[in-house]
Amino acid sequence: MPLAVASLTATALTADRADGGAVHRVRTVLVDPVSGALTVDEHVRVRCSAPTGWALLGDVLIAPGAGARWAARLAGSCPGALVVAVHHGARCWLRAAAGRESGLGPGPGSGSGEAAAAAAGPVVVFEAIGTGRARGTWDRLASLAHSCLVAGVPGTELGAAVAALEPAVGSLPPGRAGAGTRSAYRPEASPSSRSSRSSRSSRSRSASAPVEPDRPAEA
Repeated sequence: MPLAVASLTATALTADRADGGAVHRVRTVLVDPVSGALTVDEHVRVRCSAPTGWALLGDVLIAPGAGARWAARLAGSCPGALVVAVHHGARCWLRAAAGRESGLGPGPGSGSGEAAAAAAGPVVVFEAIGTGRARGTWDRLASLAHSCLVAGVPGTELGAAVAALEPAVGSLPPGRAGAGTRSAYRPEASPSSRSSRSSRSSRSRSASAPVEPDRPAEA
């Protein structure tokens, strides 16, 4: 399903910390160029360079790290997030939440921790194209992945759909990137009292009519 970005805005909910952590409310509008249908998605994106309570509230989580195992560990620590991503240098490992191919959060019975991570789909690996600092690119890419899932893009097509929306990256075929062995992030265990968040729906909605224009802003 071809999609294009009509707008993407990010509003800071916390001040950027010295360690790089930050929380944003992100709103995206995707358009189907063929039908003209719009998908409006709103979510909370948390950059968790260190363990933080904000991670439990995030729909999208981003942390420094390398490899599919670190993406799985981050996903297992916060099963309420629909999209998690870890990055190192020019590469990013992105994973959708357990048991869902649409942007409505983890499915019923997905559980938490290791069970949720084990049920999730394959990790998609992206590589930055060209030179320059890639961190802001990964933030935007993770938000676009969330919006694609909300728009109904199947998990098996997520890599190609996101790469088409973000020209600064390309998706790598399976086997091209190593599993990775190091990470700067050590996610804390998700408290059992909050395991019910695994069934929380992401704050999203779709629209079939034009919406008020946003002021474009780089995430």
